[in-house]
Amino acid sequence: MTIFIILVCIIALLFLAINLIFAPHNPKVWLRKSPEIRDKLSNSGELLKLLIPSRNGNVMSGWINYSCMVTSQKILEKGMDYRGSKSITVQNNIIVKEQRVDGNWWGINLPHIRCTLVGFERNYPVRIPSNQMNITRNYSTLSAEPANLKLDPWFVTGFTDGEGSFMLSIIKDSKYKLGWRVACIFAISLSKVDLYLLNNIQKFFGVGNIIRMGKDMESIQYRVESLKDLSIIINHFDKYLLKTKKYADYALFKLAYDLIINKSHLTQEGLLKLVSLKANLNNGLSETLSVAFPNSTPVLRPEVEIAGYQDINPFWLTGFVNGEGCFNVGIFKSETSRLGEATKLSFIITQSARDEDLMKNLIEYFKCGYMCSENRGTIDFKITKFSDILNIVVPFFAKYPLQGNKSLDFQSFLEAVKLVQSKDHLTLEGLNKIRTIKTGMNKNRKFI
Repeated sequence: MTIFIILVCIIALLFLAINLIFAPHNPKVWLRKSPEIRDKLSNSGELLKLLIPSRNGNVMSGWINYSCMVTSQKILEKGMDYRGSKSITVQNNIIVKEQRVDGNWWGINLPHIRCTLVGFERNYPVRIPSNQMNITRNYSTLSAEPANLKLDPWFVTGFTDGEGSFMLSIIKDSKYKLGWRVACIFAISLSKVDLYLLNNIQKFFGVGNIIRMGKDMESIQYRVESLKDLSIIINHFDKYLLKTKKYADYALFKLAYDLIINKSHLTQEGLLKLVSLKANLNNGLSETLSVAFPNSTPVLRPEVEIAGYQDINPFWLTGFVNGEGCFNVGIFKSETSRLGEATKLSFIITQSARDEDLMKNLIEYFKCGYMCSENRGTIDFKITKFSDILNIVVPFFAKYPLQGNKSLDFQSFLEAVKLVQSKDHLTLEGLNKIRTIKTGMNKNRKFI
């Protein structure tokens, strides 16, 4: 039996040695459903980081791991999930998720070690395994980031400032004593292509559900309405404050929550208070409620004092841009250009005119940009000067990454920035490359 174990260990070591010798040192070229060539990105393999020390305490994974070399990961078979890496197509600049690797079991005394491919995870000088990764299942095959990403609390608040809603539902229902059913609801609604991002937000809070909405089920919504679960939501936003005028909605939402949790909504007086709160919350009272409660008096909407630009957290700003920002690649006719067309790159944040003070703070924060109002009721913060985009916008979002579909738009935008920086946009070939980038980003992006 001892000889058998030794032979198995020798075979395993030979297998690893062969992979070390013959593993290519250049990014792996691979195929997926179509003959498009795809290159490994530099962060390939970040999901699987649970490394295995040897039995005597030395590090087994201390060698340099080049692309497609094998390293050991301690994880049960049933716990395996999709890899945390991503790849980019050379032709279309489309980022796709790699699927899980069907590796082989090996080991006698460590029966739950699985050999799994890890690319560009270099120099693992660890003495103990890292904490086991969190696993999120059933996210889209096409994704911008690993599904186990841990969101910063300020990112969640910033994203809520852009995409979240604090709602009070008052619906006629004869099953209730007063004839009305009331509920507080926190929700974030997105396109289905950002399912992974909502999964991570759900994981961040640890409560709530994700549901599909719309006629064609093209929209998804993260929704929390249990009173117990809403206490977690409220605790978060009490600690990480909203920075837009949406804070006023949150303040009214909290008052409604307190009335409901104290069972005041079961009395006529309490119900009238809730109707008064709803009158100034979001879109106000529906026609049904206005007719049913003609004498209700709206409560005053709380005044929101916008803090100075010094109080803007960079993770909050990234989350806010993830919801409200836009990276735009424009091509316009130009009489001064030899090609008859020119390129204009813009970073834009659009917000309600009521948040003008916040937009002014963004100018101070970035030390560049300007405000303009092209549509009634909205205001834009724009950065269009190329040197500002190159030296301020790009480094900021490289340091504080965007998530989900917005990160794909930023990657496309970055490709256009590189073409402009190298002056390639002044050639017909370069301009056509920019045109291709433009037609494949933002609302024009196609998912597979």
